[in-house]
Amino acid sequence: MELAAGIIVISIVAAVLYTYAGYPFVLYVLGLARGRRTRRDETYDPRVILIISAHNEERIIREKIENSLALDYPKDKLKIVVASDGSIDGTNGIVREYETRGVVLKAFEPREGKSATLNRAVLGLEADILVFSDANAFYREDAIRMLVRNLADEDVGCVVGKLVYLSNHSYVGKGESLYWRYESFLNRLESRVKSVLVGTGTIFAVRRELFLPLAKDVANDFQLPAEVAAHGYGVVYEGEAVAYERSSFFFREEFARKRRIIVRGLTGFRALRGNWGGAFRIFQFISRKLIRWCVGPLLPALYAANALLLADPVYRALFVLQNVFYILAAVGALLRRGGVQSKILFIPFYFVMVNAASLAAIVTYLGGDRLSSWEKAETTRDTDERTGFVPKLRVIEGKKELSYAGKHKGVEKLERIT
Repeated sequence: MELAAGIIVISIVAAVLYTYAGYPFVLYVLGLARGRRTRRDETYDPRVILIISAHNEERIIREKIENSLALDYPKDKLKIVVASDGSIDGTNGIVREYETRGVVLKAFEPREGKSATLNRAVLGLEADILVFSDANAFYREDAIRMLVRNLADEDVGCVVGKLVYLSNHSYVGKGESLYWRYESFLNRLESRVKSVLVGTGTIFAVRRELFLPLAKDVANDFQLPAEVAAHGYGVVYEGEAVAYERSSFFFREEFARKRRIIVRGLTGFRALRGNWGGAFRIFQFISRKLIRWCVGPLLPALYAANALLLADPVYRALFVLQNVFYILAAVGALLRRGGVQSKILFIPFYFVMVNAASLAAIVTYLGGDRLSSWEKAETTRDTDERTGFVPKLRVIEGKKELSYAGKHKGVEKLERIT
């Protein structure tokens, strides 16, 4: 019994260390050995269509359209299309107000989910590049230019931008911001071998001729990079193509979002298993996603197996560390609205929350539910719950005030202008 428990503990600890630290190290070594530089052309300005996915986004869609119209890209080469998936609020009416400024509304009924809506929205569109975004993601003014300069390289078929979360004071928001910094780090490493695994749904670009119909149950930012790679093109990361988004405030919102992402990721991997882009990308998926998603179900097994080995001082120390970690996570859960600011609390809390969501996602997936329709996190739309008013935002860096389009590297503070 003790031998089996020891094997379980060692295996799970090794899996956790590998997915979070070992895989980045492997990528770093591969980048040194096989790294290929992307040929960028700052003057490259192909025809671009920016497709904004929306479902009942009346509180934020006007701000998004204004942000998109202000982008620094030739107006005669940029078309803005809003793909409305069964919106029943004022979203479509607001978009129609901008038709005289060239914004195109493609409204579909009934609601079918994001991927199905994108399939219909792309039909008949003529462009060189498609850029995909969400209604609550605001682009830095040079974001499109930064994306497409990489597509001057004929070997590149997809470019993934950088998502920066404007963190709130909640532990959910701070944890999500930290998580995305880590994801961006992995994207940079994968980009060195032109094989970024997945897109950032709020900001990524694909050559028009490489867009193929999306599976209804598979996320577009999961399927398109895989199919681009399967056609022999590189998938790269552009850290200067920046989109800003408010992070979730409430636990239930982020938990549900993580659960949906993982369910759709598992669905996508199975659906694309014959069109994934080669053995290396399968290795990437297992290392970066699958093992990490399995950590949730494995943590209870680790705890239980460790409890059988307390006679050994090493295992006893590990058991104590686990208990301390979970106690800190529990305290963080109680203080998750941000009353006490401490990394010692929000990191354990967020780690446990994410892995609980992965466990729930695996149960959901095995139960046959594919969560085809997305449910947005309302607090990412920055709505004042008492008035329904959507304040404009001002990003402050030091003493310099910048708009969403400001060319700043870091965001220190976010203020409301009421």
